[in-house]
Amino acid sequence: MKALKSLRQLLEIRSLRADNLSRSLSEARADAENAREREAKASEALDIAASRAAGNPIVDELRKSGVISAAKLQDALMRQSVLRSHEADAGRSLAQRKDARCAAQERAEQAAADFSRAQKAVLRAEFSLEAAEKVDR
Repeated sequence: MKALKSLRQLLEIRSLRADNLSRSLSEARADAENAREREAKASEALDIAASRAAGNPIVDELRKSGVISAAKLQDALMRQSVLRSHEADAGRSLAQRKDARCAAQERAEQAAADFSRAQKAVLRAEFSLEAAEKVDR
């Protein structure tokens, strides 16, 4: 009788653990999806920054007017520098987002493995309880 009570408690504990791990798994999967979305946005931002930085405002200005003043040259160089800086920042942001996505995916995979082990433990406890109840009868 005492063994049955212990097995029931074990089953309850393992079931609660499995429920908690199920919630953790759902959260980890949601985090991974959010990380994928943030990475996609960062990739898009990098593409935009790269396309903006690829243009050469100095050449564009010279084509328009044929002559460019020192002030306009300075301004064009500054804009180009800023655009290149934005491109570099976007590249770093994308790399960080990729790292975050990989970490979130690893956490989701670990949560899935933990949940699977917890489900198996619940099944083992249920089988043990059923076997003990049959013996007790």
